[in-house]
Amino acid sequence: VKVINAYLFGAWAWFVFVIVVLGMILCFPFTSKVRTSRLIAKKGVRLILKVLRYKIIVKGYENLIKSPSILVANHASYIDPIVLSAVLPPQYAYVGKRELKHVPFVGYIVRKVGTHLVDRFNAVKGAQDIRRIMSSGQGLDSIIFFPEGTFYAEDGLGKFKLGAFLTAVKNDIPVIPIAMNGTRQLLRSEIWLPSKVPLKITIFPPIYPDEVENGAQGISEKS
Repeated sequence: VKVINAYLFGAWAWFVFVIVVLGMILCFPFTSKVRTSRLIAKKGVRLILKVLRYKIIVKGYENLIKSPSILVANHASYIDPIVLSAVLPPQYAYVGKRELKHVPFVGYIVRKVGTHLVDRFNAVKGAQDIRRIMSSGQGLDSIIFFPEGTFYAEDGLGKFKLGAFLTAVKNDIPVIPIAMNGTRQLLRSEIWLPSKVPLKITIFPPIYPDEVENGAQGISEKS
């Protein structure tokens, strides 16, 4: 019975997800501002979570700041940026892998919400992408990195890449660490059957570059 219920919930979850995402995509052509698109995405994700009766506990929301900052979050599932979108205000732009722009529907969505796409396999292009993100960090948007770069089926943190922390040091803007719990269990790597689990997001106080020794490496270790 548990197995049947799990498959029924998974099918229902995918049905709700697809219907709401299609609705979002139909709304996007009528928006010209990135932040408006992000608000549409946020409302869509919140609707999905409400219909499926997922509960998100958010702690430390007061640690978010209005001035530009860099958020770094652990990466455990494809669902991570979707869940974060439900709770973060619209001034945050994601950093994602360049391959996303070739994925049907996904490529269109990440472009509309202003995602920064980076090359993970070409060092020269990757460095150029980081410089572009650094310059954008001086603007109005804050940036969300998943510094592990990818995720695995096994529990635990992967090794952090330094791109997010270099961006913070070069632009003298704070890093705000975020811990996400439950997303790995919700949608595990290589398993496309969503599970009903509680979700928790903890937002920690900002780490300012001038408060930490050893620059980007020091911020990475403190995060």
